[in-house]
Amino acid sequence: MEKLKLEYWPVDRLRAYGRNLRKLDGAVVERMMDAIREYGFRAPVLARACGEVVDGRLRLEAATRLGFAEVPVIPADGLTYAQVRAFRLLVNRSATWAAWDDETVALELDELRELEVDLNLTGFDVAELDALLALLPGLGGTDPDDVPPVPEVPVTRPGDVWTLGRHRLLCGDATSSADLEALLRGERPELAVTDPPYNVAVEGKAGKILNDDMSAAAFRAFLGRAFEALYAVLADGAPVYVAHSDTEGLAFREAFRDAGFKLASCLVWRKNIHVLGRADYHWQHEPVLYGWKPTGRHAWFGGRRQTTLIEAMPGAVLLDDGRVQIQAGDDVFILSGQDLAVEVVPGSVVSVDKPARSDAHPTMKPVALIERFIRNSSRPGALVLDPFGGSGSTLMACESLGRACRTLELDPRFADVIVRRWQEHTGREAVREGNCHG
Repeated sequence: MEKLKLEYWPVDRLRAYGRNLRKLDGAVVERMMDAIREYGFRAPVLARACGEVVDGRLRLEAATRLGFAEVPVIPADGLTYAQVRAFRLLVNRSATWAAWDDETVALELDELRELEVDLNLTGFDVAELDALLALLPGLGGTDPDDVPPVPEVPVTRPGDVWTLGRHRLLCGDATSSADLEALLRGERPELAVTDPPYNVAVEGKAGKILNDDMSAAAFRAFLGRAFEALYAVLADGAPVYVAHSDTEGLAFREAFRDAGFKLASCLVWRKNIHVLGRADYHWQHEPVLYGWKPTGRHAWFGGRRQTTLIEAMPGAVLLDDGRVQIQAGDDVFILSGQDLAVEVVPGSVVSVDKPARSDAHPTMKPVALIERFIRNSSRPGALVLDPFGGSGSTLMACESLGRACRTLELDPRFADVIVRRWQEHTGREAVREGNCHG
């Protein structure tokens, strides 16, 4: 077997082959530059004696932009000119011969994530990483949308900090800069997804939501303090999603802009069912402010086919009296009994075996809805902030997508809900820092 020689050549001695067999755009070169910064130049360039590159054009381009004076080279000795040209095709094509074992790759990525490795430096793009990580099952077996009951006497106390795997929860106030600093410890979140109180005196079986029944002036001031505190801790360019009530839309928009955020659009989450009430027009949507901190370029990975209308909602709602509400077109059906089914012309059957309910937190969002925002606006491994934790849906979405969540929750009862929800889904134990309450 021929022994290979490893040499170091000045980068200006090397030149690319005259025909570009692969298209290298700036983004691809930047990804390779990031990889070389992290791992060093570990794969030598293969080149002819005249300096023409046989394999390694992308690595050479990245090294040149990084200011390398020389790179490791293996001379392509012993090959004819025809063999060099054929081999150049071979080394580019052979990398695609074997298919990935997606389940095994997902496990490898999951273990790397636990080791706090930046998965963006593995060569997979954002969409590929999200698809692979979605193959990992929750160890506890519970549905991400399952929410445990609210305890009458909470374990958590104000000021407590919980570590939930790669996530962190602090029982504290979203309007308090000190509480945010205690939660983040110098970290700068790259994305915020949150669902503040709506100021509509919403009340569920768990009781009233804190900060949800103020005068107009007091609520506007409350939002101002919360958004200003949020703005101060986010990274430059960090995207922000804020779910809210349309009846308080003006207060949310004014506070959002006055805090310094750019308001880019208002998304509309269209539910496939409305909840019957006393209004002339029953609410079947919730608006979500979308914008970013305009001190830097905002991240976007959602392509160019997204619209402001989002449809994501479980197919049925379980009412407090045990009946099931289903919508078909403009009609709403209320069903009662066991093993429910409704026939919808022409002959389709909708079976309701696991209706959605949100007794714990009346404005709880489906995890799938939040996952959409997170996928569109962050990379795997990104730090996501939710200063109004509620029942923990943002944290659960981060768990599913391989992001790290930092969340505040003012009410100790709901802090307990978040902890238990994560534990039951993952099968792991959360740790309360200091465990100072015995």
